[in-house]
Amino acid sequence: MLRLSGNQSLQALLKSSKTIKEALQIHSQVIRSGLHDDLFALSGLISFFALSGTKDGLRHSRILFSQIDRPDVFIWNAMIRGYSLSDTPQDAIFLYKSMLAAGVESPNTFTYPFLLKSCARLSHLKLGLQVHCHITKNGFESDNITVNALLHLYWSFGDMKNARNMFEKSLVRDCVSYNTMIAGYVEAGQPCFSLQIFREMQKFGIEPDGYTIVALLSACSLSSDSRTGKQIHCVVYKNSGSLGSNILLMNALVNMYAKCGCIKMAKRVSSTMRSSSSTTAWTSIISAYMERGEVEVARQIFDQMNERDVVSWTAMINGYCNVGRFQEALELFLLLEKEGIKPDVVVVIAALSACGRLGAVELGRRIHHKYAENRSFDKNENFTAAVVDMYAKCGSINIATEIFRKTPENRKTTLLYNSLISGLAHHGLGKSAITIFKEMEGLGLRPDEITFVALLCACGYSGLIDEAKKLFESMGTVYDINPEMEHYGCMVDLLGKAGYLNEAYNLIQNMPFKANSIIWRAFLGACKIHGNMELAKMAGKELLVMEPDHGAHYVMLSDMLSDIRQHEEASRVRKAIDVVGIRKPPGWSYVELDGILHKFLAGGKSHPEAKAVELMLRDLTIGLQFSGHV
Repeated sequence: MLRLSGNQSLQALLKSSKTIKEALQIHSQVIRSGLHDDLFALSGLISFFALSGTKDGLRHSRILFSQIDRPDVFIWNAMIRGYSLSDTPQDAIFLYKSMLAAGVESPNTFTYPFLLKSCARLSHLKLGLQVHCHITKNGFESDNITVNALLHLYWSFGDMKNARNMFEKSLVRDCVSYNTMIAGYVEAGQPCFSLQIFREMQKFGIEPDGYTIVALLSACSLSSDSRTGKQIHCVVYKNSGSLGSNILLMNALVNMYAKCGCIKMAKRVSSTMRSSSSTTAWTSIISAYMERGEVEVARQIFDQMNERDVVSWTAMINGYCNVGRFQEALELFLLLEKEGIKPDVVVVIAALSACGRLGAVELGRRIHHKYAENRSFDKNENFTAAVVDMYAKCGSINIATEIFRKTPENRKTTLLYNSLISGLAHHGLGKSAITIFKEMEGLGLRPDEITFVALLCACGYSGLIDEAKKLFESMGTVYDINPEMEHYGCMVDLLGKAGYLNEAYNLIQNMPFKANSIIWRAFLGACKIHGNMELAKMAGKELLVMEPDHGAHYVMLSDMLSDIRQHEEASRVRKAIDVVGIRKPPGWSYVELDGILHKFLAGGKSHPEAKAVELMLRDLTIGLQFSGHV
């Protein structure tokens, strides 16, 4: 039992306490000692409970808070801070309003940073702007801590324009101010401005710290600027000698070199680290090899790692998915589960994506149901979107729609709508896709480039020409989205298949960039469908320049020429086929049975049950012939 004594202060006891249970014992001693009305004693307890990081602690602090007639600003701030870090940051805003309504205490320099943190966690920029107005009104806009909190708020919403304005107006800037701006520009995908801010920081003689260097290395990673990265590496090494003790910095260095393609240098830096601290560094190297397409090398490093955390597994599984090796991704995911490693939401989403691409609905369903039981997964919008996408790709569009409908409106995101719209598109449900899009607009969600690719595909599969034209036009006029190659490709494919070949050709000619081979191939296919040899020759000419060794173009042109009895020209094209050869990678077929994914190649004998499959097919053929089928 913890006891208050004359020579042991309440604050010292609270400081030594580690659990809510111990703090409750101190509270009981406070009551026994007759200090239950003492504001100083209660403020210490409230602060401890509020900042304990537990729901029980926050509940106890609220009970004690409600018993005080006139809380001072320290107590208000403790409560606001506690709720800003909790699952209900909106309660911090409510407490601030109550503080203003009480009119007893005025907010101080420690009040606003936690309010701004709450606004960021609530993803509520408008509320943050209102708090900013209060900061200006109460004269705290020159306070350095408050300014840094404002900078963080703006960059967390990607609003670097307001962040920069705030930064420029600030009279007092410290290392934290500069770090916030440098990290903000990295997060916003503008690394060149990060380096610009750093040069300004050097100009004013402000000494960078470890966080500055890590953010700068991230900027170099993002822009693939190994030259600047090496300069930063040299500066740090000269200032601190060996970097081995700063693990965060070492990992940032390895990641920078790996992302910039300097893998030998990344390995060299990683080899100087303690083996127990190098997991993150080797994971960066694995990711770099995966991005270069050197999958086997990445797997070799992964298999040789002494310690592998969930991030290492995620790097390998995501890497397999990115290069289209979905079966290996799922095999590795199942091995991760077998080894008892608790997967994070990122790797589970990758596994669901692999299931969708392979049509492995049973395995996808098992993964869905297993991890939906985890509350943090079930409430994760990206997980829900991945589940909807998986079921839609596996042909279970009704299940996908049902999950979408059961998702509360406040948890529906653009990503989730994109998953369902894409699923409806692939099932030829164009009108349903447009209805969902209108519902999305009604919720105030802003569509992105992916939304319009899905919508245009949906219109293409359903022959909704007029609707597609309106949507394509609205991208620039209504949503300020510049159509990209994929959007033009969808329109060319849609118009071509519908027989509007001249309109499709004019669209290709008027694109703001040169059409790629995918667009010309779609157009050539449409010309073949509608027998337009003149336009087909134009498309074929473009394709043969872009892909001279791609035999499929020659075959299509040869077939078309034969169809219109231009045999001599068809013969010349066929001779060209003999010269270039037809390169067609083997296409694998996948069949899922009892949770196991089987892979087959046409005419292949590699499957362990290939002989049994062959015998079964022979028996089926004999049975069909015996029944009179040809």
